[in-house]
Amino acid sequence: MVDFVDSISDGAPCVDNLQCLGGRCLTDQQGYTNGYCTTLDCEESGCSGFFSECFRTEVDAKEVTACYELCNFDGTCDRASEGYQCVTLADTGVCLPPGATNAPVQGTIGSSCSTTAQCNGTDAACLQSFLGGYCATLGCAADTDCPDGGACVPLNPAGATDEEKQFACMAACASGDDCRFGYSCQSYEGSNICLEDDGMGSTVRNPDGADDGTECVSNINCKGGTCIREAEGADGEISYPGGYCTTRDCTADEECNGADSICISLSQTTTCRVACAADSDCRQGYSCRETAMGQGYCDSAVDPPAPPAEASTNDEIEVICSSEKSITFDIPDGAEGFFIAPYTTSNNRVLLKTLRKPDGSTLDIQEDYSFLAVNQEILGNLAPILFPASDDSRFANAFGGGTYTMTVESRAGEVCYYVIPQMQEGTKLSLNLYFVGVQGVSASTASNDRDIQAMVSMMKGIYSKMGITVEVANYYDANSTVTQNYSIIRDFYDVFNLVATSQAPEGGPYSVNVFLINDFNVSDAPGLLGISTGIPGMAALHGSSGSGLVFSTATLGEDNKTLGQTMAHEVGHFLGLRHTTEHLGSAEDPITDTPRCLAPRLGFVCPDATNFMFAYALGGDQQTGASAGQGFVLRHNPLVRP
Repeated sequence: MVDFVDSISDGAPCVDNLQCLGGRCLTDQQGYTNGYCTTLDCEESGCSGFFSECFRTEVDAKEVTACYELCNFDGTCDRASEGYQCVTLADTGVCLPPGATNAPVQGTIGSSCSTTAQCNGTDAACLQSFLGGYCATLGCAADTDCPDGGACVPLNPAGATDEEKQFACMAACASGDDCRFGYSCQSYEGSNICLEDDGMGSTVRNPDGADDGTECVSNINCKGGTCIREAEGADGEISYPGGYCTTRDCTADEECNGADSICISLSQTTTCRVACAADSDCRQGYSCRETAMGQGYCDSAVDPPAPPAEASTNDEIEVICSSEKSITFDIPDGAEGFFIAPYTTSNNRVLLKTLRKPDGSTLDIQEDYSFLAVNQEILGNLAPILFPASDDSRFANAFGGGTYTMTVESRAGEVCYYVIPQMQEGTKLSLNLYFVGVQGVSASTASNDRDIQAMVSMMKGIYSKMGITVEVANYYDANSTVTQNYSIIRDFYDVFNLVATSQAPEGGPYSVNVFLINDFNVSDAPGLLGISTGIPGMAALHGSSGSGLVFSTATLGEDNKTLGQTMAHEVGHFLGLRHTTEHLGSAEDPITDTPRCLAPRLGFVCPDATNFMFAYALGGDQQTGASAGQGFVLRHNPLVRP
C-alpha cells in the first residue's frame, strides 16, 4: 500500500497523479515499479522536492523535461529493493528503474564520483583529480583485465620506468559521444579513452536552452547548463529575480553563450555574464557591477551580505573608515606579524597595491606577495591578508613592530579596515561548528556523536603535527530558514550567503566558523567537498560573507577520515595556506619545505600528495602530512591564540 504522505515529492512511489506534488505519476506499465512521482515541464515550474533535479529525457517515447530523485552519496537509491539504481545524467546521479534511460550506471568506469564508495569493484578508485571525479580500476596489466570494456593505461607515463608506472582501467571510447559532458575521446598511450576536454570545445550543454543572463528556474533552461536560482535574501529581497543563466568554467568570451556575454573571474570560478556599461543595459532587478579588472557585467541588484558596522564586540579590534586610499597603522613593538582586513560596505571591490614597511622598503603586494593577493577575486569587497604568510627568508621575520602604510584601489567612496597584531606564535585554535541539515546530528548531540568526533579527531591529529591544539568551542544549529535554503548548496554564491549567517560566538571572536551542510550539488563542480570563503578569511569578523568555510557531510559515518582531512584543508585555507601545488601544476605555495608536483591531477604519484593541503582529495587517511613551514604560517594567524 502506498502511503499518501510519503508520496508527494518527486521520486516517491505512487499509484495515481493525485498523490504527486508535481502532478504526474509514472506507472508500472511505463516501467516504473510501484510508480514514480515526477514533475513534467520542470524547465518552467521547477521540481517538487528538495532532492530532485530537472532533466531532458523521454517519457512514452516523447521528449520531455522531468524531475528525477537524486542518488545517495554512495551511489545507491532508497528504492533499491524495488530495482531502482543510480544512473548518471549530465554528471548527476539520479534514481531510476532499469530501462528508463540509456544513461550509464553510477560506478562504471569513467562515471563521475566524489568517493571510491561510488565506484564498482574491489580495486576501484575515484580519481578525484579529474573534473567531477573519475571511476577507475587500479592494478590492471592489460585491457582484458578491465570491466565495462575499459582500456588499461598508465597513470604516470612521463619520466617513469616500467616498474614505476601505475596502471588503471579507464573508459574506452570510439568518439566523443561515448564520453561524459566535459570529456572528449582522446588518444593516450596507444588507447582511445575519455579524458577531460582541453577547453577548446563547445560549452553548450543544451542547444535548445537560453543564452547567458536569461531568466530560468532550472539548469536545463540554459545553454551553458547552469541556472543561478531565484532565492530570498536576508531582508526578504529576491537575490536573483527570475533566475540567471550562466556558463561556468569559461576561459574566453568566445566560450560564452550569447552575443553580449563575457567571461569573468568571480567567486572562485570563471563564469559568463552579460556585459554592460550602465544599469540600463541589464534586466529589471539587476545592476551593472564591475570586476577588479574593470569589466562591467550584469548581476543581481541585491548586494551580498556586507560586514557589520563593527568587527566584533571585542575592544581590542577597532574598525576605521576613511575616504583615503592610503591606510597608515601601527603594530606594537615585539609583534611577530599581523592580519589586516580592508573592506568596503558599498560592495565595491578592494585591490591591495603596496605595503610600505617601517624600514622604508615597499612591498608590491600584486607582484612580490601575489600568492596571497587572491581575495579581490574571491571576496570582492573584502580583502583580508596575513603577514607573514610564508616561511621564506624574505618574509618570515619582516613584519614586526612599527608604522606601516598600505595603499589600496577601490571605486568606493570609503574604505574600512581593522588590524590584529600577532604578538607571539599561537598554539590554540577554536572552532564553531554550525549544523545545517546534517542528517542525524544536531548541536545538542554532536559532542557525543561518534562520527563527528572521529572527523574532528582526524583534524586534531593533523594540526598537532604543527604544534597547534584544536578544540571545538561551540556547537550551533542553523535556524529552519537557513537549513531550508542552504542544507544543499547549489551555487557558489550560496556559500557566501550561508557563512554570513554566523554570529559573534560565545567565548570571544577569535575562532573559525565551520558550516557543515548535507551536501553540495553545484552543476559545474560535481564532487565538490568543501570551500573556504577566503585565503585567508575574515579573522574575528562574524556575520560577513567572508567569515567561515563550508563542507559536505554526505559521507559522514562512511568516510570520517576524509571528512576530517577536508575540514583541516579548508581551515588551512581560511588561516592563509595555499595548495601545495595548484590545479594543473600552474603554481605552488610559498612554503619552502613543501614539494611541488608538475602534474597534480595524477595525484597518487605526486611527492606532495600526502600533504593535507594537496589540491585534490584522494580519500582514506593518506593526506595527513603537514610541514614545519605550514605550521609557521598557521601559528602567525591571530585566530591561533598563544
